Amino acid sequence: MASRVLVVDDNESSRALLRCMVVALGHKMVAEADGMQQALEAYKKHRPDVVTLDLSMPGEDGMVVLKALRALDPQAKVIIVSANSQMKLYDALLSAGACGFLIKPASLEELEDLLA
Repeated sequence: MASRVLVVDDNESSRALLRCMVVALGHKMVAEADGMQQALEAYKKHRPDVVTLDLSMPGEDGMVVLKALRALDPQAKVIIVSANSQMKLYDALLSAGACGFLIKPASLEELEDLLA
């Protein structure tokens, strides 16, 4: 079954790459956001099945955005996308409610596994 996806990343190129990957896998992009405020507004409006969330963004970082999304919807499925591969960080993100991680650059197969 196709997932409805919200992509949150401050980098347009990263959003474009994820958009292409999501569509190539047969899922639907419902919205994109470049920061916390846009992410929360898009989540409220579209109620996506999955959010891909960049960890390193100016202003509010991904951990703050993750917590805000989970406060808005405790069932929100959020996949963290980051070049940071520190296990200590992943443990904290899992504790905060993340359901998975993609290490940049992610492959189609890795994204497909997390969207399934």
